[in-house]
Amino acid sequence: MAEQNILNGNQEKLEQILSDIKEHNAKKDRLEKLNASVKDITKELETAKKEKQNETDSKIKASIAAICEGYDKSIEADKDKIKTVMAERDRAKMAGVKERISAETASLRAENSDLAEQISEAFIHENISKICNSRLFISVFNPKRVIDYIIDFVVISILLIAVPVVLFFLPMISKWILLVYCVLVSLLSLITVKCVYRGVILPHMDTIIAAQKTRMQIIDNKKRIRKIERNIHKDKNEDMYGLEEFDSNINTLHDDIARIDDEKRSALDEFEKNTKADIISEIDERYQDKITNMESELDKKQTELDELDNLVKKQRIYISSNYEAYLGKEFMNVDKLTELNSIMKAGSADTIAQALSVYNNRH
Repeated sequence: MAEQNILNGNQEKLEQILSDIKEHNAKKDRLEKLNASVKDITKELETAKKEKQNETDSKIKASIAAICEGYDKSIEADKDKIKTVMAERDRAKMAGVKERISAETASLRAENSDLAEQISEAFIHENISKICNSRLFISVFNPKRVIDYIIDFVVISILLIAVPVVLFFLPMISKWILLVYCVLVSLLSLITVKCVYRGVILPHMDTIIAAQKTRMQIIDNKKRIRKIERNIHKDKNEDMYGLEEFDSNINTLHDDIARIDDEKRSALDEFEKNTKADIISEIDERYQDKITNMESELDKKQTELDELDNLVKKQRIYISSNYEAYLGKEFMNVDKLTELNSIMKAGSADTIAQALSVYNNRH
């Protein structure tokens, strides 16, 4: 607190108060400007450091990409070659598989050809139609296998069940047409069976039955051929196809890829150990003076700001305790204190308290 009541102070004391307030206001203005300056410098410093880091990252990334580009192109070229060789290998293997299948099934196919020729010659010799050797004929007149019985059942079902049912539900078909159809189909079927049986099967029964057995043998041979084909396709042994040259080329290309990949890793290691540090050093040198100057300026400004902030706080405490406590917060104003000073200069008051009284009377 002040050593005396300032309300009893004279004009000199009032001018001292006015001077202290002006100084405090000036210091506050300076503090605001310093604070803004520190923020600006800090922002500029952060921007500069970010620019340096971005340039460093970009340069390193571009350098790594440049190193990898040549190696990656070579690797991709070798991979494309491998695909080409693999395709050629597959074609060569398929050709070998076909040749192997042809060789291993040649006897069965020749046997089937001979058997088919035997049937054809027998039918020609006895003047039997080739239709009698068809699956449909065998299924209808002399079924032996499950598939024959199925075909026979389907034919009968279509003629005697499916078609009559469809005709029955068609509104434009009268019932007598359905009846005529059923009668005709039954008669025709019976006549056809009898005619075929008497005209073809009975006279040539031995030949037809022998042809059917031969046909069964042909079917069995075809099954054996398909089994041989499946076994050959499943066989993992490829030694007999002559693929060694393709495999050698593929292994050479894989080795070349591994070598290029090793060279690429060595180049990247060399970059990490030496070149990267040189890039960082070169960029740091270009930014060093700028950043150092900004950091130095920031340190000075920050020091000045801290000192001024402490001073303003002390002034604020002093003014609050020694002036504002007596005069009130409203008179911690330069304009009002100047008006009080004018009152005392004009001789209208000898003390600050009297000047306040005159001021209050005027306002």
